[in-house]
Amino acid sequence: MDKIYQPIVIEMCEEIITDLVETEFFKDYEIGSTEFAKKYLLDKLTDKFILGELENDDDEFLGVFNDEEFEVVLREIVAGSVLYELKERGLVDSYEDETTEEMFFLTKKGKRAMKKKDGLL
Repeated sequence: MDKIYQPIVIEMCEEIITDLVETEFFKDYEIGSTEFAKKYLLDKLTDKFILGELENDDDEFLGVFNDEEFEVVLREIVAGSVLYELKERGLVDSYEDETTEEMFFLTKKGKRAMKKKDGLL
């Protein structure tokens, strides 16, 4: 089931992604796709929307995340993007556990790649 996001959440997400692209964040971390970042930010911004933390009198989206929060957001975007790129390459796969958290594991192809990397094959 696809999620439906509020217009303000979508707009803020697009602005943050654009800023990250313009500052070459994705390029610096060799991230080829912004899809994970978009999904991640939409969910994070939705959480803030629900808590009433997105409302701003001057319609500017500055300060949505404090410095600590934004550092965590950036780290999680890098980690998640890498996982999803490995998943696209067939090296890892995932499933949702009983709490609907996505759990990742190495595929047979991923295990072979790790053995080759470690010189075990």
